[in-house]
Amino acid sequence: MTISRLLNEATTRLKQAQIEDPALEAGLILSWAIKKPRAFIYAHSDMGLNPSDVRRFMELVERRSLGEPFQYITGECEFMSLKFKVNPNVLIPRSDTELLAEAALFSLSCPQPFIDPGLFQVSRQGIRRVLDIGTGSGCLAVSIAHYARDVSVDALDISEEVLKIARQNAELNGVSGSIRFMQTDFLTDSGFTDSRYDLIISNPPYIPRDDKTGLMPQVEKYEPEQALFADDGGLCFYKRLACISPKILAEGGVILVECGFNQSVSVEGIFRAHSMETMVLKDLAGIERVVAARVRV
Repeated sequence: MTISRLLNEATTRLKQAQIEDPALEAGLILSWAIKKPRAFIYAHSDMGLNPSDVRRFMELVERRSLGEPFQYITGECEFMSLKFKVNPNVLIPRSDTELLAEAALFSLSCPQPFIDPGLFQVSRQGIRRVLDIGTGSGCLAVSIAHYARDVSVDALDISEEVLKIARQNAELNGVSGSIRFMQTDFLTDSGFTDSRYDLIISNPPYIPRDDKTGLMPQVEKYEPEQALFADDGGLCFYKRLACISPKILAEGGVILVECGFNQSVSVEGIFRAHSMETMVLKDLAGIERVVAARVRV
């Protein structure tokens, strides 16, 4: 069977399953299945494939048509122009979260052209200590360790299975020596509170546990619940962080957190109630996505 016919059949199947941009996804899946770049596929559309490649490709297309995320099918994704391994134990890194990574780099004095120049910056010079709460795949910790100089990162997660993936991603991107991974329950444990950090970042679970309105079915079905949903109207992680920040935030330190749609006002209020000043960054869609906080100066 030729590449052209395969792509047409796969596109039809994905379109029937209401997959967004089915032609693009068909090409991506075939490229991954036969280990050839997409440019090769489209330049050799009349080329026939052997039966084993055809069978493998159609099996992957069927998995995608049932809603399984493309990133879980391939076991990898891209974030901040770096490659990351993923599996169903970890949340798939979103492009929206790159705003948080870029904000963190700016706060560490790494120029970022699309970040508000008024964003709070870490005052310490030399080695800066960074805490990543709920590291998941490690996308934030690894990106910061890769692009920023003179950082030492502690990355927390409640799950050892999740941390296995994060460690692999640190090794994959050559930053294992800059990151210490720690298994801990941020909401209840205190083993990490003996240290003070110049930058604290987190993309915590923030969807209210009783509110799944608007959540894509494939997200709810395939991605880890503990990385998505939180108690107290989705605000429990922010409240815990604000409460313990006097113990763990260094002088001149900055907190950066991602939040959900229409949550920024509440999140700002939580930090302001603990004598902190705040500001908000919007993503490309104009949604208030990142809240920054620091002790009032």
